[in-house]
Amino acid sequence: MSWRRKKDDEIRRWREMFPWLPADFFENSGFFSDDFMDQLMREINRMMESMNLDFNDPNLFRKKFGPMVWGWNITVGPDGKPVIKEFGNLKPSVQGKPVPSKDREPLVDVFIEDKLVRVIAELPGVEKKDIKVKTTENKIAVEAKSADRTYSCERELSVEVKPKTASAKYRNGILELTIERKEPAKEEEGFEVKIE
Repeated sequence: MSWRRKKDDEIRRWREMFPWLPADFFENSGFFSDDFMDQLMREINRMMESMNLDFNDPNLFRKKFGPMVWGWNITVGPDGKPVIKEFGNLKPSVQGKPVPSKDREPLVDVFIEDKLVRVIAELPGVEKKDIKVKTTENKIAVEAKSADRTYSCERELSVEVKPKTASAKYRNGILELTIERKEPAKEEEGFEVKIE
């Protein structure tokens, strides 16, 4: 096999692997030539320009996806043990790389009081009419959707509540939900059974 035929075969293989490159991309240089990377970078830059994206703009991804936030909130639970909760819209994938989500998980605090359960959720940038709150005896769910933002979260409660007593206020991006606690079942003295 001649040198020219080997080169033609190599060019054909590379064209099959990279059909999106211009037809003459591999004609003027072999894959291992000195100017291959320069030519490849010029082509990548040309493609980026054709997408009208300015990769030098530090706010490029913020404009496209909105702010990317993810973190932990550590509080002390009623039993004195630390409670760690995740929040935000950027969760790590199985591969460990962050994957932005359209839904943001708001920062939520749950306060268990003697007769009440108070839930505080940060939902900036939405209107009161955009917020939906659902509660059961042991769980609350908050959803908020606006043109710019979407929030969603669900929290298990460590005590039972009376869902029909729930009331909520929304001011300055803060949702405050108040629910009455159920009375804990009283332990009865019971009846002692004699053993024969």
